Amino acid sequence: MSLLDPRFWAGVILALALAFGLGYGAGDLHRLQVERSRALQAKVAAAQTESRQASASAKVADEAAQAQTRIQTVFRDRILYRDREVPHEIVVHDDAACRIPGRFVGMWNSANRAELPTAAGLLDEAASGVVLSDVETQHEREAEAFHSNARQLKDLQDWVTQQQEAAKPQ
Repeated sequence: MSLLDPRFWAGVILALALAFGLGYGAGDLHRLQVERSRALQAKVAAAQTESRQASASAKVADEAAQAQTRIQTVFRDRILYRDREVPHEIVVHDDAACRIPGRFVGMWNSANRAELPTAAGLLDEAASGVVLSDVETQHEREAEAFHSNARQLKDLQDWVTQQQEAAKPQ
């Protein structure tokens, strides 16, 4: 067999083509396995992140519910303490003795609506129909609403921070 024999060169070319094809096929299979492995790792990481975020959400929701209960209890206890410690006669006497001017009521209502009060209204300091105990009761309601809203905002900030921490890759 000579080097000039075309059958020899055809066999060599066929062997090289076969080796190249087998190598290419093996490389392609390896690439597919690596891609599948990475996709599986990404799915596992996403599931872990979702799990961490769900547990953070549950934790914040539980803390928020407990905080709302504490706020409601504090304000309920204030009212119960006042009703128990302050005799009814004093409340009635103070309500009758204290005149709440109409201007105060107008400013209070404007402040609650986040508006500027009218300058010309009720300048004569005429008494309004509002009594002192009504002002106290309204103040208690608004203070409770304020503390409730403030706690919700803090809980929201905590939730956002915990979600960001949970979303970071481990």
